[in-house]
Amino acid sequence: MPVFHHMNTPLRDRPVFICGHPKSGTSLLRNVLDSHPELVVYPEETGFFRRYLPEVQGQALAEKISRADESLLHIFQWNQAHPPEHQNGFPDRDYSKISYEAVQDAFHARLTQEPVRHDGDLLSAAVLAYGSVVGQLGPQTRHWVEKSTYNERFAGQIYSWWPEAVCIHIVRDPRDNYLSYQRKHPEWKAETFATSWIQSTREGLRNSARYESYRILRYEDLVSEPQERLEELCEFLDIRFADSMQTPSRAGQAWPGNSMFDVSFQEIEASAAGRWKNALTASEAGLLWQLAKTEMQALDYTWDGEVPWESYVREAKWRVHAFFKTRGGNS
Repeated sequence: MPVFHHMNTPLRDRPVFICGHPKSGTSLLRNVLDSHPELVVYPEETGFFRRYLPEVQGQALAEKISRADESLLHIFQWNQAHPPEHQNGFPDRDYSKISYEAVQDAFHARLTQEPVRHDGDLLSAAVLAYGSVVGQLGPQTRHWVEKSTYNERFAGQIYSWWPEAVCIHIVRDPRDNYLSYQRKHPEWKAETFATSWIQSTREGLRNSARYESYRILRYEDLVSEPQERLEELCEFLDIRFADSMQTPSRAGQAWPGNSMFDVSFQEIEASAAGRWKNALTASEAGLLWQLAKTEMQALDYTWDGEVPWESYVREAKWRVHAFFKTRGGNS
């Protein structure tokens, strides 16, 4: 268990980052933490490391702050009655009860009160500004929480800026993960998905071996044993367990989930775990197993029975394709 020094470490230096592949349960984990009284949980992905930082690289601080207004705080302009153009793709969001101007003012006030040491301070200022406006900041607050998929790629930067950071990497059986992801991106074939899932999972396994405060959590364990896993998670975060965590919320409002199968829920439930057994072809399931076997076995995912020969054929073709693609890229 990581050792935290709450009395000596400013709140802005105590982040929790949720990591993981898209459609693996990252939103569920964030919204499970949302109601906890000792946490400030940002309600949307920021894409801070993947999108924001590359955009502002080399720019002056004033420009970085201006871009933060547009890239990190813009979600509080989202509403269903008169949605702004940048809300396209998120029609279900509504933050009209949260004043964008108030969050913006609190953001700038924090940057004035606490000098910016590194670009990460802009992210903490945005999350804590939101927390102050919605009344979540107080003496009891232990951490602020940000979730963006693929955060695992940036663990080195995270721990460089915030040595007392905590990362929770949620990972899901790639057969279920693929089934869900493909409904959003039907152009992704099993081979392409496996490559992405393997990269994300390898990063997580490496990080968990390197950093004491980086933990991997299986989606299947969370949904099948929610109270036990949440109690373990709270111990890891050095916070007390709260019953409210078993009812996911976003920005304090009930969250029905973001299932790609149009399934709504009011509490953590396990119906999506193992769906691949009846929905994936044997060829696709076997292919995912063949490609990701090493990582899957490291996480105690298994395969029962024989792998279809079609899976072996597709695996061989993909590995040949990947070999020549890599060789061509290096020539």
